[in-house]
Amino acid sequence: MISAIILAAGLSSRMGIPKQLLKLGGKTMIGIVTENVLASRVDEVLVVTGHMEQEIRAVIGELPVKVLFNSNYVQGQGTSLALGVGAINANASAFLVFMADQPLISASLINMVIDEFKKRSCLALRPVYQGKPGHPVILDCALRAEAAALKGDEGLREVLKQLGSKVEYLPVQDEAAIFDIDTPETYEMFKGKYKI
Repeated sequence: MISAIILAAGLSSRMGIPKQLLKLGGKTMIGIVTENVLASRVDEVLVVTGHMEQEIRAVIGELPVKVLFNSNYVQGQGTSLALGVGAINANASAFLVFMADQPLISASLINMVIDEFKKRSCLALRPVYQGKPGHPVILDCALRAEAAALKGDEGLREVLKQLGSKVEYLPVQDEAAIFDIDTPETYEMFKGKYKI
């Protein structure tokens, strides 16, 4: 069983407005990300909310996902990841981590990461586009305790840092792996590039 955790609790401080609720082609960013994850071969999807929780729940509430509210979201991403990891199904063998600001990550990219992870039997696998590490990252559930112990701003980066050379990389030809929308400039560029 493969679980997916979508981190959607942040304050969007660089954006200035809640980026999870930004409109892209008539849909919200969190709606697009969640639908793309659901279209892949994951077995369970958890969405961790915090800031603007009710508004996000209104967007994704009808989708077959488990919504978790992180009351400590202001303390940092580590608290959201820890909450999500603590709630994944006990039968899960691995979990993927998604950011709510990466609407271009497709089901095919997700499936490619899952398939490669299964082939390699590694602890962690991360896609890389033109030398830049991206998302989604998939981790073996053997790392569940480490991820569930994260605090404050210690996020996924901290878990990967602790693993060091045990993290494996998958070169991909899809810019979506590294593209995120976290400033008003990238949002405007995205809308222009994709005619949204």
